[in-house]
Amino acid sequence: METKKNIIWLASYPKSGNTWFRGFITALKNNGEVNINELATHSIFSNKFLVENNLDIDADDIPVSQIDLFKRISFDYISQKSEENIFVKIHDKYTMSKFDHLPIVPEQNSLAAIYFVRNPLDVTISMANHNGQSIDQVIDKVITNPHAQIAKNKERSKGQFVQFIGSWNDHVMSWKKVTEFPVYFVRFEDLKCNPLDTFTTVLKQIEYDANEAEIKAAIEATRFEKLKKQELEYGFVEKPISSKRFFNKGEIGQWREQLSKEQIHKIKQFNEPMMREFGYWEN
Repeated sequence: METKKNIIWLASYPKSGNTWFRGFITALKNNGEVNINELATHSIFSNKFLVENNLDIDADDIPVSQIDLFKRISFDYISQKSEENIFVKIHDKYTMSKFDHLPIVPEQNSLAAIYFVRNPLDVTISMANHNGQSIDQVIDKVITNPHAQIAKNKERSKGQFVQFIGSWNDHVMSWKKVTEFPVYFVRFEDLKCNPLDTFTTVLKQIEYDANEAEIKAAIEATRFEKLKKQELEYGFVEKPISSKRFFNKGEIGQWREQLSKEQIHKIKQFNEPMMREFGYWEN
């Protein structure tokens, strides 16, 4: 059987616009309609239930040394079954497995990746709300931590395998180094300030066929206020227990009012290269 290259990874550091884009794709597929609890994408790469359903195995029985292998096999299976390109959310840093030294994702099935990048100063504030942590905790434990991870091993039974994300700078840089398939970078700030041109460019890069009217309708359907209203009315299955709400503010530049000079300095100190590269250093 010929291997299919049809997976488009929706990659990002947490709280960088990934779910917003998934809603946008859903609206495109559904004629401008979106239900945040029924997104038309293939969940997240770390979802252990996909492994269980695809391979008929209890994910908690998989030895830690074989988790990367089983995830690759699972998504190869999903890829082979699909007749169209599939979109998969991923928060993992792009690395080689420390157990078998192969890429963590099945490169042979990977068509492309869209990487959503957001100013780490704003990411910090959004993550503090999302994780139910203080800003200083997020800075120390996540944004500046080269060993940062989410869904740690003790939480495996709650639905996701552990994801190694590292510091914000390390995460962005890891996806910039990918050579086996194209990775298209899009800034959260551009999606917010110039949505029509930015979304249109992204769709052209992945050769997704949609006209201007369809794109405008999908943008309108996924305005932040509408997604937030849906969550308030119906809840959101992806909201962690630690968070009061998933769709909190989605603003640009919150850090100017909410971060101290010391906090800003520390974030910049550990994330300078990619902050400069994506225009976040001087603003």
